[in-house]
Amino acid sequence: MHTWSLQSVPVRHPSVVDRLVDNEAVLVMPEQGVINVLNEVGARVWNLIDGRRRVEEIVRLICEEYDVSADRAAEDVIEFLGQLAQRGAVWPARETDATP
Repeated sequence: MHTWSLQSVPVRHPSVVDRLVDNEAVLVMPEQGVINVLNEVGARVWNLIDGRRRVEEIVRLICEEYDVSADRAAEDVIEFLGQLAQRGAVWPARETDATP
């Protein structure tokens, strides 16, 4: 299992289908037959995962948009990415895939 860091670049699994419903995101993973519902902040993090943005950039944007400290946001985003990775919804980009 990957250990996420602020330098990691998360990538969405291409088969995950997402829909925004009332500030929550619904993720459907057809290969696993699983549906996940993300709260408002989780939905925002999901929307920021583009395969180019590093975790540190996602954390910075979350801090700007929500009343949360950088340390707390970093901890929560990294934990959330770990949960998404366990479900097969994201994985880290290879170093050569990330933009500097």
